[in-house]
Amino acid sequence: MAAACDLLFSGRLASAEEALQMGLINRVVPHDALMPTVREIATEMATLCSLRALRIMKQQLYAALFSDLSAAIDAADTEMVNSFGTDDFREGVASFIERRPPRFTGGEALPRYEGGVSAPASLVTTS
Repeated sequence: MAAACDLLFSGRLASAEEALQMGLINRVVPHDALMPTVREIATEMATLCSLRALRIMKQQLYAALFSDLSAAIDAADTEMVNSFGTDDFREGVASFIERRPPRFTGGEALPRYEGGVSAPASLVTTS
C-alpha cells in the first residue's frame, strides 16, 4: 500500500528496477530481449498449462478481489473438483506419470450432478 500511495500521491514515475523492487512487475529484461522473453513465456504457458485451467484461475483471481477468503476458498474447491472430470486433468496426470509434455485440449468437464459429482458417461445424454 505504501508504494501505491507513493506513486499515486506524488505522480512520479518509477524505474523498472524500482517497480520490480515494489512488486509491481515480475521481472526486468533488456530491451532487446523483451519480445523473445514474451514469446518464451507465452509458449511455456500455451504448452505446459491447460487453457481451461488458465481461464478458471484468471476468473478466480479477479473474483477473489471482491469476495472474502471463505468464498474464495469455496470457489477454488468447487473448481478443483470440477477439473477432475476434464480431459485436461486426465492428460495432466498421464503426462506427469509418463514423463512427457502434456497435450492439453481445453476440454470441459462432463455434466455434473448437484454436489459437483461427475455424471457417469453411461448416464450422459445428448439432445
